[in-house]
Amino acid sequence: MLKDLFLNVTTIIAVVSIGNQILINQDITPSSPLKLRVFFGSMAGLLGILLMLNSVEVMPGIILDFRNIATILSAVYCGFASALITGLIIAVFRLFFYGLTYSSVVSAMAAIVIGIGCAFITKCKAGTLKKWIIMSLFVLVTPSISMAMIINDLALLIRSISIYWTGISLVSVLLYLYVRYLDLSRFLYRKYQIDSAKDHRTGLNNVRQFDNELNKIIRNIAEDSLIALLFMDIDFFKKINDTYGHQNGDKILEDLGKILLSACSHSDIVSRNGGDEFSVLMTDCPGDKVLEVAERIRVKVQDHSFYLIDGQVINITVSIGIAVYPDTVNDINLIVEKADLALYEAKRAGRNRVYLSESKP
Repeated sequence: MLKDLFLNVTTIIAVVSIGNQILINQDITPSSPLKLRVFFGSMAGLLGILLMLNSVEVMPGIILDFRNIATILSAVYCGFASALITGLIIAVFRLFFYGLTYSSVVSAMAAIVIGIGCAFITKCKAGTLKKWIIMSLFVLVTPSISMAMIINDLALLIRSISIYWTGISLVSVLLYLYVRYLDLSRFLYRKYQIDSAKDHRTGLNNVRQFDNELNKIIRNIAEDSLIALLFMDIDFFKKINDTYGHQNGDKILEDLGKILLSACSHSDIVSRNGGDEFSVLMTDCPGDKVLEVAERIRVKVQDHSFYLIDGQVINITVSIGIAVYPDTVNDINLIVEKADLALYEAKRAGRNRVYLSESKP
């Protein structure tokens, strides 16, 4: 018996682990898209079915399984609708697979009641642990009532309920600890994904993500593609750091990142390429429009009051170099080089200006 119970536990752990890998990039919450909640509820229902198929006979005529644990999982993660779906799937399977008998009807009704009960418990304003405990108690009590309706022998009923309460309690505690561990792992994984693509100072794309986006554009380039790249950096930024300190320099970088986001469209790829160098990658934007955007950025930065940590206000300027494929560069692979050269020309021409690369290589 213990071996069979252990196999049931490992089945839950295995299914939950696989599900975690499948949904590792998804936000699994009661406010997730309906499609995801329906999918989660259905998969939890299938887990309940799998547990029923591997039920354990703890004594002659008395079987034990952890099907209702699947309903708790469904309710805690995806809320009301998901819990109802899981409970309904378990109930329907119990009726049709084991036949339309008195015990099947009672067990099916218990599964539906547990689904409804867990669904309403999700509406409580309580933390995950408290909801899990309340649902676990509900899952202990409801089947115990159904057992009392099926088993006429008092001694057998007491032994059955005792075994059921012990098994469900242990599995509930173990599974809660495990899913919280998975939650932490999923959070750290997604945080790593974000950190690997975003600049920690400004929240913009970092240079690695800039390279990824540019390579993606290059791979999908078409004959009518129009790609523009703006390279910019802060004029005399070293002097700003030397004069006001690196903390203030970092604050200026953060504020500049916000200005760039406000000046660009949502489709533009805005990145911090390192130090005080930033870039804006634009697709399907005419050359004259690119110049308008660059000039808008330059003016916004020039007119913006940058507040330092001590409340002091300073003004800064940026120089911007632009390369446009295919207008100023024939080979898209050279667009970074051309934009960098254009930035150098803007610096050489006096700074605080926009320079468009003119000739094709």
